Amino acid sequence: MRINTNVAALNSYNQLNKTQNNLSKSLSRLSSGKRINGAADDAAGLAISEKMGAQTRGLAMAQRNAQDGISMIQTAEGALKETHSILQRMRELANQSANGTNTEADRQSIQDEISQLKSEVNRIAETTEFNTQSLLKGDGSTNLSGTSVVTEQELAGGTEASKDQETATFQVTDATVAASDTFSVSINGETLTGTWNAEDSSITDDTAYNVTANSADIDNVPGSVNETATGIKNALEAMIAENETLKGQYEVSVATDTVTIKAVEGGTFDGAAGDIGTLSMTGAGTGTFTTTTEGEDVAAGKATTTVDFSSLEGADAATTDSNLEDLVGTGFTVNGQQLEFYNSNDGSYEGDAVGVDISSALYETTNTSKADALVSSIAAQSDKIDGVDLTVNTTTDSLDITASEGGEAGNNITVEDGGVQEEFTSVFQIGANSNQTMDVSIGDMSSQGLNISDIDVTTQEGAQEALDTLDSAISEVSAQRSQLGAVQNRLDHTINNLNTAEENLTAAESRISDVDMAKEMMSFTKSQILSQAGTAMLAQANQLPQGVLQLLG
Repeated sequence: MRINTNVAALNSYNQLNKTQNNLSKSLSRLSSGKRINGAADDAAGLAISEKMGAQTRGLAMAQRNAQDGISMIQTAEGALKETHSILQRMRELANQSANGTNTEADRQSIQDEISQLKSEVNRIAETTEFNTQSLLKGDGSTNLSGTSVVTEQELAGGTEASKDQETATFQVTDATVAASDTFSVSINGETLTGTWNAEDSSITDDTAYNVTANSADIDNVPGSVNETATGIKNALEAMIAENETLKGQYEVSVATDTVTIKAVEGGTFDGAAGDIGTLSMTGAGTGTFTTTTEGEDVAAGKATTTVDFSSLEGADAATTDSNLEDLVGTGFTVNGQQLEFYNSNDGSYEGDAVGVDISSALYETTNTSKADALVSSIAAQSDKIDGVDLTVNTTTDSLDITASEGGEAGNNITVEDGGVQEEFTSVFQIGANSNQTMDVSIGDMSSQGLNISDIDVTTQEGAQEALDTLDSAISEVSAQRSQLGAVQNRLDHTINNLNTAEENLTAAESRISDVDMAKEMMSFTKSQILSQAGTAMLAQANQLPQGVLQLLG
């Protein structure tokens, strides 16, 4: 018998500790309902259940995303339903206008209603929004990868304009003027008037008049007819400089006895024959001021930009070929028209942009010729891009883009890397993981996008054309609504599938992380009884060493 070490008590104590630990775990599981309350409970199970939990929450959010997508589609489709009704009414009116029983006034009244209906189509397209996003305006989003070569530019400038560079000449010969007589000239709609400061006299080789400082008056000074012409020139210059409309747009010069007014080349003047009128005298004076006008076509200015492709040239032909191949699938946009690079060796181009074939550049043997061939392939598509001319600059391996159409100054050239899509595009996240998406596109549903902005039923012929135009517009809206309806039905099925997937994954995750209450109650009861028994046995074990005292008696 030993009294220093009570082995029985130690054994009972260890067993009681194990029972208490099990009892504590059971209490934790029963109170939380979770089988895994910490990583130590089941390390692998914790990792698996957390991953499944992320998936189930992702699936639940995907269902909400899909529901939001349906709401967006319903918003757009509801607006297009009204657009449909408007187009049907416009077609009805066009049909009415096409009837020969209508007078010109009748057709004008019909046109007035059609104009209002077009405005409403535009208003619907402009204001139909979901969560501040315009749905029917055709707001583009980038859908073509950039080249990393093209620099985005927007240049303001005139296009090639057929304008008259108007010139008027006034030849001073012999004239008689009276004091305070006036002279006037009309320039681009502005009338300039000057006053003669002189006594009654004749303009001869012995007498002339010129302008005083900061004045439009002409004073009597000794001189000749030539100096009189100079006086008129100075007076006109002073008046033009003070006129906000004319200053900077016209030049006045004098040679011998002739005064010339000339519109400045490259200006934004509205040149036309007769824009510079005849010099005239008013008052008691009489005389000869012979006037001629003429004009010639000039450029009102051009917008020009350059896209440099020399950076594609590598250290050798193989490197350049690799750079060219990297262009496939990328592109850029000029004045709203996309150009996309493709290699015909891999098949024909099937995109929606203007295809630019790089294969001819690949066949070239030198770096420079490869770059030139690429630029030539781009320039060959010039006729497919409105408002610009594309030309090859072989010296710099670049593409020159120049405004080509006649028109007013101020037209711009825009160059953008990548491309814009003339429709609204939204991507719905309809899965728990990345790239589990669905795209929906809505075209431009404005009057411009539907090609009805120019409808004119004031003539019977115009009404006939309007019927065909409106038929096309109705078909376009029908196709768009049909597409939206199909996407909505697809999203309904998507939601059902997501719901089923969430249900099954939640059940699997529950089997790992949730506690089986009945089974855990059995374990708890067992641990509770063992705890009570262990406590009693530890008390008994602690009494065993006292038996040694009986040996002393």
